[in-house]
Amino acid sequence: MLRPAQNSSVNDDEADVEESDTTSAGRAGLFALIIRLANAAIAYVTQIIFARMLGEFEYGVFALGWVWIAILGHTTTFGFSMSAIRYLARYKATGEAGLAVGFFRFSLLIPLLVSCLAAILGVFLLTSRALPVPEYYVLPLILAAVCVPLFALQDMMESFARARHWVLLALIPTYLLRHGFLGLFLVLAVVIGFDATAVTALVVAFAAIGLSLAIQASILAKRLIDERRALPKAVPPLYDRRTWLKTSAPLALQDGASLLVSYSDILVLSFFVSPGEIGIYFAATRIAQIVGFVRFAASAGTANVFSKLSAQGKTDELKSLSRATIRISFWLSLIACACLAIAGPLLLKLFGAGFTVGYPVLLVLMAGLLVQAAFSSAEDLLNMTGHQGMTASSYFGALVVNLVLNLALIPYFGLIGAAIATSLSIGFRVIYLAFGVRSRLNISLFGAQFGR
Repeated sequence: MLRPAQNSSVNDDEADVEESDTTSAGRAGLFALIIRLANAAIAYVTQIIFARMLGEFEYGVFALGWVWIAILGHTTTFGFSMSAIRYLARYKATGEAGLAVGFFRFSLLIPLLVSCLAAILGVFLLTSRALPVPEYYVLPLILAAVCVPLFALQDMMESFARARHWVLLALIPTYLLRHGFLGLFLVLAVVIGFDATAVTALVVAFAAIGLSLAIQASILAKRLIDERRALPKAVPPLYDRRTWLKTSAPLALQDGASLLVSYSDILVLSFFVSPGEIGIYFAATRIAQIVGFVRFAASAGTANVFSKLSAQGKTDELKSLSRATIRISFWLSLIACACLAIAGPLLLKLFGAGFTVGYPVLLVLMAGLLVQAAFSSAEDLLNMTGHQGMTASSYFGALVVNLVLNLALIPYFGLIGAAIATSLSIGFRVIYLAFGVRSRLNISLFGAQFGR
């Protein structure tokens, strides 16, 4: 992954050195991968603690609540969590400081308002019993709704830091501190006398998200304030609201559709199986997601570089970086799949003896994630070059496929049917995106996995 030299800071020390965009992306991706692997370990231990302490039934109730936190928390950023990476990286490269300041303020206000409205609506619908929700889900889902604004704000903090290539600040609070606090606070809550229930677990989630957000936001604010003070004069904010909203709206729809693609299996399962079975399926997804960490690490290191290269018109560099990223992502993901296939039964057993029935689910989910890794650059390439509408349409297509397959397969095949539906929909979407990259950007990702 060799690139022409560019002045790009890639670490949290902002060293003033000349290095290639690929070196910058590679270092950021390496940091992201290390952090996500550490996150995998912490999150895995945390989920074991939750499963062991709560039991299959309460763990399944908590899992459904956490899924709704993730869906609403990400979606209510209204697409600004992705557009922030694009615009702030672009404004930094072009020296448009006024637009950067304006975008920062506007992109923080909209998610805050939307997430609070979503939380209020969710609490109202649940307390008024307007939704046909079983009694054991009501209070946990109310608590989940209360967590949504905090989750959305942390999503924005991560994006702001990623846009500036402050990878450690972007990832450590979100993926290490938050999960670490989850496990620690649940243990402390039970030790001091609280019942080990889904309600307790979701109160703990509120505290964990809130504390990690406070740490992340305070550090980010200090860095941005220091930057402003270093400027020769105050920079008045400039606003291009129409453009920002026009860009972010498709991304908001994309976020919603992508999260429903990711979690529709659990949502549909909640209508057909018991919370205990949902807990087993959720445990399998927590292990399978380790494969997806490789793709995430690549995105953390390259998404803003794609935006920068596109803004500078460096098409050849964009092509070579995207193909090299795919090659590395695919082979690392394949190694991860092989390791998890061997260790899967033991990893599931640690959740509890009853969780080992989720091993076939784990294998099927990993197959879908491996196909995703084979075209890992496609989504970021389209989003960062102004073709976010196509990625949004891919998610809607995948969502339709996913829901249809889930509804068709789950009643007959249960958990394994949900896993098959999810993997097929993932494969459909990424192959569609790869064709889109070839037609829109004249970059072929087919064969990049093998260096062709």
